[in-house]
Amino acid sequence: MKVLANPYKSLHFVLLFLAVAASGCKPFWKFYDFKGANIPADINTFSVTFFSNEAQLINPQLSMNFTEKLKSKFQTETRLGMVSGSGDYQFAGSITDYSVTPASLNADIGTAQNQFNIKVRVEFSCEKYPEKSFTRDYSFFKLFDASASFQSVEEGLSAEIQTQIVQQIFAAVALDW
Repeated sequence: MKVLANPYKSLHFVLLFLAVAASGCKPFWKFYDFKGANIPADINTFSVTFFSNEAQLINPQLSMNFTEKLKSKFQTETRLGMVSGSGDYQFAGSITDYSVTPASLNADIGTAQNQFNIKVRVEFSCEKYPEKSFTRDYSFFKLFDASASFQSVEEGLSAEIQTQIVQQIFAAVALDW
């Protein structure tokens, strides 16, 4: 059995091989980033206009919170820079539903669970790739115990629902889902 005089030689060879292989993949690294976003190299900016609240039930902080969550998602999980004017990717829209409805019934006590719903209409446009543009509704809901007051669960559930909707939007735009 042959023993290597310098075990680091093989490690150096592997590192050299990986460096050469990676340098030959420059278009690949420009198109994909390590967070999974699938954004063309010539898309560099994004803009988000304020999402107005057009739901019947109004939460005064919802529009601002949702708009900021969407901005933050694209700032932290892509290489895109946010601009105040028209970005390469442009987001606009409105909150169209913010409601609580009975979800399940119990013969003894009536409503056992309530369903908290949020729906957002998103208008996404990309002038460089108009075929990517769309207008879609995104929604998510959470169930909560009917014995709990809506006010006691609203803030936490609203944040969870908004996060899920923002993830759906991100997946549609940056991950091509």
